[in-house]
Amino acid sequence: MEATLLHTSIPSIRASEGPACTSSPAGGRFVAPFRCPSPSTGAASQARSGRQWSMVAQAIKSLTDAENEELLQYKDRDRWYLPTFAADDAPDWNQGRFVRSRQLAPGIREVVLEAEISREQVPLRNAYRHVGQKASVRVNSGVEYTVPVSAGPFPQQLIRESLFRARGDMTSGEIKQVKEVDSVKAELPLFVSEEEAPDIYKMAEDDSVEIGPFAGAGMDLRGPILAMYQFPTLVIFCEGQGIATAKALLETQASEGGLNFPYREDVRMYYRAPNQEALCYKDRYEEWEQQYACKVVTSTRDSFQDMFDDDNTLAYEPESTAAVILTGGDEEAEAAALEVCKEAEIEEIAMDTKEQMQSVYITKGSEGPIKSDKKKAEAAAQAV
Repeated sequence: MEATLLHTSIPSIRASEGPACTSSPAGGRFVAPFRCPSPSTGAASQARSGRQWSMVAQAIKSLTDAENEELLQYKDRDRWYLPTFAADDAPDWNQGRFVRSRQLAPGIREVVLEAEISREQVPLRNAYRHVGQKASVRVNSGVEYTVPVSAGPFPQQLIRESLFRARGDMTSGEIKQVKEVDSVKAELPLFVSEEEAPDIYKMAEDDSVEIGPFAGAGMDLRGPILAMYQFPTLVIFCEGQGIATAKALLETQASEGGLNFPYREDVRMYYRAPNQEALCYKDRYEEWEQQYACKVVTSTRDSFQDMFDDDNTLAYEPESTAAVILTGGDEEAEAAALEVCKEAEIEEIAMDTKEQMQSVYITKGSEGPIKSDKKKAEAAAQAV
């Protein structure tokens, strides 16, 4: 034990003058802080040298023991050296704020909330990362609702400073000091049905709102469909709540998982609704065509097959055409869109019901799963 303590605790005496001592307590492994006795040195010098080595070893041993004795008073001090991740100990739910709302269709509203997006307060596992994820919202500490988001993931430019702070980066000339946790707010538009989320639908400025971890893994868009030159033609079949995902997908930047619509040759959206009043975002169709090169074709009577067949302006090659099916989980509408793709021999298809692989987050050393994962596992066990 003494040799180990000496070996691990004497880096301060490595630098020295003179050759290494073969008779040192460490077996000549370290260089002495004084000159080693030469063969011509007398017995007195050798004895003095031995006493000096003994004093050095004893001082190092006693200092290490004292430090260890002091450190052992702290419980779980081994955890001090474990890596930690940004906002790992932050609560899963953050306070939000109602900003505004507008009527999209009978029983449908777009409710805009102000959400916290700083990586110093919202861990990556809880953040909005992919199109197709849904927001978890509570109004006045009531029922938890999961609702579609009608905008793409937040651009990283918005949280650039908080990412640098989370990494501990410093600018030239900056003095290292304790900093307050950074806060970054951004607008989060939600597609809300009165029937499915009445509390959010009726929300006003005086209501308190909390935003929790975003649900789901998001749409699987990491395949060949990303290749805009391989699939220059893109057709989108949309119905029901799928219009919220369609809007989010159109407005998502390429850096956040978007499909680069402006760089494709032809993009069409076939949007079905029961009646004209049920068509949402009617004021955005022209903007989508001008800004994202997506032409919107709407119908309240025809099927997806009729809309596709009647579009005489669409010229496509099956091998260079991809499809996106957004029906908000409506199995019948999804099956109808898949049938159109089958008839048209379109094989590259992305759907809002087909999620990408769930991300697995690194755990902290010997602690095992992260805190929220433990809570979820415990809740699942209690439910069983």
